[in-house]
Amino acid sequence: MGTAYLWSLAALLFTSEVLMLGVLGGGAWAAAGRGWPGVLAGLAAVVVAVALWALFASPQPVVDMIVAKYAVKIGLYAAATALLVAAGIRAPIVWAFAVFSLVVNIAAVLPPYRDF
Repeated sequence: MGTAYLWSLAALLFTSEVLMLGVLGGGAWAAAGRGWPGVLAGLAAVVVAVALWALFASPQPVVDMIVAKYAVKIGLYAAATALLVAAGIRAPIVWAFAVFSLVVNIAAVLPPYRDF
């Protein structure tokens, strides 16, 4: 497969990760209240998620353990999906987020992207 496929998949992966971080931040904001406590909780949730991602799940992680990498990825995407459900988001949107994230992340572990 060509370069266009690889870069398109990279863009979809990035979109999936940014959506996940936005959902985590927005869910923490809504759960903690919509004032300053909510803002701080939302920022803290995003900072913790980014730190976990950088340590374990990034393309060049600080801690290079395959089990930890997939545990962090699955945990963060599952938490984001659970927050969408808890927020009362309509089921088709939750399913779309979950399926999109799953398909894109599975495509990323298969060749040729894995070797990219």
